[in-house]
Amino acid sequence: MESFTPFLDTVNRLRARVRGGFLRRQSSLLLKGFTIVEMLVSVGIILIITSIVLLGQNNFNRNLVLMDTTYTIASTVRQAQSLGLASRKFGSTQNSGYGVYFYTAASGSSYLLFADTLPSTANTRAGKCPGRAGTGLEAKSGNCTYDSAPEQVTSYTLNRGFKISNFCGVELPAAGGARRCSGSGVNPIDALHISFLRPSTQTTILGVSSGTIIEMVSADIHISSPDGTYERCVNISKVGQVSVGVCP
Repeated sequence: MESFTPFLDTVNRLRARVRGGFLRRQSSLLLKGFTIVEMLVSVGIILIITSIVLLGQNNFNRNLVLMDTTYTIASTVRQAQSLGLASRKFGSTQNSGYGVYFYTAASGSSYLLFADTLPSTANTRAGKCPGRAGTGLEAKSGNCTYDSAPEQVTSYTLNRGFKISNFCGVELPAAGGARRCSGSGVNPIDALHISFLRPSTQTTILGVSSGTIIEMVSADIHISSPDGTYERCVNISKVGQVSVGVCP
């Protein structure tokens, strides 16, 4: 047995060395982590993904508010249409027409819903304002335009930086069919009056350019986001159609 003792001692020493080396390697693997470069790359990727998500969310929210604002304006036009076709009494005036008034002096931040009650003696504006005739119970006042504060039903103000960036109308074909806008172009319009009066289901659309009344067959109201990147339109036709969509 004594002859095997040196051999056993050698084997035990080898086992101890192997075990010690394995434990040291295992410990070094556990202690090893991210390098600074790897950490910076990881943080950069996280920041890029977060920025893309936030930007997409902001664009989505902006489009959502823009559409909501556009539909609110369209709803106001439809309200005027409903009130006008119902001949809703306003104050002491029976058989009143109703309309919506857009004007450049508001700097795109507001517009009005009005009752067409002035003048008390109807003015057809040389045929441009139909239906303002009759006597007795069928007598109708107004002139298809907003004239002053007594006609105001509600004033609307846009917020969050959204604005009416432009409003346009197309002249009658007999007058050349030109498209006139508030923002630019030849002979721009200063105001736009859109009104309704029973029994006609048609829309009366009148533009104003330097005090001259212009009869029109259609109109479009442009609503834009605060930075002007996005835009939607309320489109109004002569036959009474009111819709929301892409701007012409």
